Amino acid sequence: MKIFIPLVINSIKEIVRQPFYYVILISGCFITLMSFTFTFFAFGEEARMIRDMGISTITISGLLTGCLSSSILIANEFERQTALAVLCKPISRIHFILGKYFGIFAATTALIFCQGLILEIALAINKYANISNDITFTLSLVDYYCLLGIYFSLLQILILTAISLVLSMYLNTAANLIVCFVVFIFCHTFSYILPFNGLSLNFMNIIISICYIILPNLQNLNMVAISDIANSSAFSFLEGTILTYIVYNSIYCIIYSIVIIWLAVFLFKRKEIV
Repeated sequence: MKIFIPLVINSIKEIVRQPFYYVILISGCFITLMSFTFTFFAFGEEARMIRDMGISTITISGLLTGCLSSSILIANEFERQTALAVLCKPISRIHFILGKYFGIFAATTALIFCQGLILEIALAINKYANISNDITFTLSLVDYYCLLGIYFSLLQILILTAISLVLSMYLNTAANLIVCFVVFIFCHTFSYILPFNGLSLNFMNIIISICYIILPNLQNLNMVAISDIANSSAFSFLEGTILTYIVYNSIYCIIYSIVIIWLAVFLFKRKEIV
């Protein structure tokens, strides 16, 4: 822990010193606040539009931050050959990868927290305006659907940051971003592009089954799934259904991230640094 914690803190400091971090942070907050201008003709769906746009912005901002941070902390260190200087100290390659990963995720979590706070404030303002106009009545200005969406965004970033970390050992920043966005989009639309038919066992279904196992299941964490939960009569944080859904997806994302990080450590141990 004496080696690991300083690595995490140093990674966080290195990320928050980068200009892109504040550009993404401010841009995401600005887009969230600008969502008010798109709700004039929503006819009672203002909160949903603000929530959907805000959570989508938060997810994209987290993905950009994770990919760019991985390229800076891993790929650029290989190019500048500073990684070799770090590994010359009593620091194992496992600690190096884990320190970078948790540093990236901590910095990205801070960015998502700030943007999520702005989104909650925007939704609270919208609710307060509706209460003042006697359109709707509520005792709480906290949007629990929004909190669930932000949490699911963090779970997506947990996986995509791990994937970006692996890619950063072999790809530059531009290629890393392109591959991560392709994975992000493909994993959100995979079941629509290649639907699985479990009743027939043929070669195509076997390939699709392997893809379902290997690729992360991000469709359970997107806005469509959140909307289905929000519209469900069982939506309550005291109900077993929603708690089971949250716990299941949390465990899945954690296990998947651990596997990807293990792969990153495995590849990094066999990578020659010159």
